[in-house]
Amino acid sequence: MSEPNVTKSNGQSTVRAAQKPSAKLWDENATPRHRIQWCPGCGDFGVLAALKMALTKQEVTPANLLMVGGIGCSGQIRNYLNGNAFHGTHGGALAYALGAKMSRPDLTVIALAGDGDTFAIGVENFVHVCRRDPGVMLVIMDNGVYGLTKGQHSPTHGRGMDIKEWSEESPPPFSPLRLALTAGATFVAQSFSGDPKHASEIYVQALQHKGFAMVNDFSPCVTYNKFNTYDWYREHGEDVSASHDPANLDAAWELLNDFDRRGRLPLGVVYRHPRAKKAVNRLPLWPEELQGADVRPLLQLFR
Repeated sequence: MSEPNVTKSNGQSTVRAAQKPSAKLWDENATPRHRIQWCPGCGDFGVLAALKMALTKQEVTPANLLMVGGIGCSGQIRNYLNGNAFHGTHGGALAYALGAKMSRPDLTVIALAGDGDTFAIGVENFVHVCRRDPGVMLVIMDNGVYGLTKGQHSPTHGRGMDIKEWSEESPPPFSPLRLALTAGATFVAQSFSGDPKHASEIYVQALQHKGFAMVNDFSPCVTYNKFNTYDWYREHGEDVSASHDPANLDAAWELLNDFDRRGRLPLGVVYRHPRAKKAVNRLPLWPEELQGADVRPLLQLFR
């Protein structure tokens, strides 16, 4: 939440409560200045709608939000919301998000990336962020292709396809949830952009989590992936049962095994178990350390 607004009247200071974020606050996004570049029907529209609902529910203000986008269609989402944003290199969204959270732990930091961005060139960042468990939320827009570069296969390509033989160039589909559990992630969930309301509920839980929260969102590419369509995900997706205990790691693995045996895709929180942590001793100390520093000579090098 942002700090209360202070107004002065006749020399007296009065404090009035800051206006709570509303849906309108997040609807007034940057689209008039940044034309939406997604194809009509792109699943990322659903992610955008779900994200707006979650930020409104959590009362996150634009000033207190930092969105870190990677390269690709998914990275464009930062242009369509108010708030602070950073556009990094391909595969680097999580590394930048981690650095930002270390220096500004007061910010809500959300990394927004694609399946290729996260699980190909960026997979090493994903593994180590799972291990470190910073207070960062990651939304992966998973469509099985590299949409920005004309539909080449991404690591999650092949999901549900009856392929008899694989090759080095096109191996079996990657399992984001299984890697996250193996790497030690403390919040692992999956959503479907075709159901923004349900996705927003998962996003809210991810934002509330004290640690790294990974949400793999099935976000269909209507242009280049004609197999994993909205209808296909509606047919194969299934909500995680209310009886599932997300705090039990063994139960999380058994849930994934059960869904795999039945050819279904879990939608919901698979694992959630906040990690006990020591207080951070090293960061952030920069304001005190840099109080007397003169950075003008350094800045002059870039002019």
